[in-house]
Amino acid sequence: MNKGHKIRVVVTGLGVITAIGETVTAFRDGLIQGACGIGPVTVFDTTGFSCHTAAQVKKTDLKEGFESGRTKRMSRCDLLGLTAAKEAFRNSGLRLNTLDRNRVGVILGGGAGGMLSWEKYRRSQWAGRHARKPSQVLASAPCTLTDQIASQYGFYGYRATISTACSSSGTSIGYGFDLIRSGEQDVVVTGGSEALSELTFSGFHSLRLVDPEYCRPFDQNRGGLSLGEGAAILILENYSLARSRQAKIYAEVLGYAVNADAFHMTSPDPNADGMTRVMKKALDIARLDVNEVDYINAHGTATPVNDKTETLAIKKVFGETGAKLLAISSTKSMVGHCLGAAGAIEAAATVLAIHEQFVPPTIHLDTFDPECDLDYVPNQYRRQKLAVALSNSFAFGGNNTTLVLGKAD
Repeated sequence: MNKGHKIRVVVTGLGVITAIGETVTAFRDGLIQGACGIGPVTVFDTTGFSCHTAAQVKKTDLKEGFESGRTKRMSRCDLLGLTAAKEAFRNSGLRLNTLDRNRVGVILGGGAGGMLSWEKYRRSQWAGRHARKPSQVLASAPCTLTDQIASQYGFYGYRATISTACSSSGTSIGYGFDLIRSGEQDVVVTGGSEALSELTFSGFHSLRLVDPEYCRPFDQNRGGLSLGEGAAILILENYSLARSRQAKIYAEVLGYAVNADAFHMTSPDPNADGMTRVMKKALDIARLDVNEVDYINAHGTATPVNDKTETLAIKKVFGETGAKLLAISSTKSMVGHCLGAAGAIEAAATVLAIHEQFVPPTIHLDTFDPECDLDYVPNQYRRQKLAVALSNSFAFGGNNTTLVLGKAD
């Protein structure tokens, strides 16, 4: 493994809240157990839809542990993200009063953001109820979580919200990696958050991409995705600084790549050219050979076209024989498709897999699609030595991102 970059970038903090676990430990346990977080939607009325399920976070009071004055204008998306950020800082061991706050950046991925807050405000207005304040509409913007974290912790460094559909938070991790590797920042708070909303729920139903029961990636009988919500925040840090303070290191970010299919707004290129190029480029940037990769956390949406296309891309990158030697899984089978937060949640799952040396399963995989004939680790996790893993995010519009993560020495 060639780590020739002058500045190495490591993950020293993790915070996670999903439908299968509301802390990093619970999330890890859920991955190992093959837990399914998909169940009834209660945050809005699903009457009239063909599907009434999603991977909804179970915690009822997301404001718990925060000052009431700070939460008045926050959306569900913001609260999920701040919950994850609070845990990430706690387990990173960073002492905020010792940081140069000009050298701490906040780079997050954003999707529908706080759209649910706007939808609730709209309904109250239509019903003639004016108790809700117009200021609550402010929380609908995708960038509010980025602003909240920077404001609450007093970080003055680079700040950005990246919105590239389902690859948003994966791309944000890559951008954070660049900022540290280039010497611009010492620490970057990165990842993403997403809350369920009527907008996304109805949109994916209109596209006929939702399975009315639960998503089953790579299964012959799959009928589409299950939407999800949650947040994952990763603390990226300059390796030398992390070592100097004897920080716990979960994993190393070895590289990443971003590209575009330039093919269609919702369908991937059927030749898998974009997916193939982005994985090859990410490995090239990380200075790794294909035979050094042990595991791929697949985009794995359980939509008929995407699963076949990603399988084809993996075969093109690793070869027919090499692809069959890889462990591959889709954690969306457990936490749903969390859209703007998907890349971060899946990166967090990959980091934990590397740190604790296991491969999460793809649950609900009972009958393999003949065109999806690789090792997708069906239904039960696997103990396995992992040195290098990829985390794929292949979004609408052909927005492709691949992260390369490795075990830190």
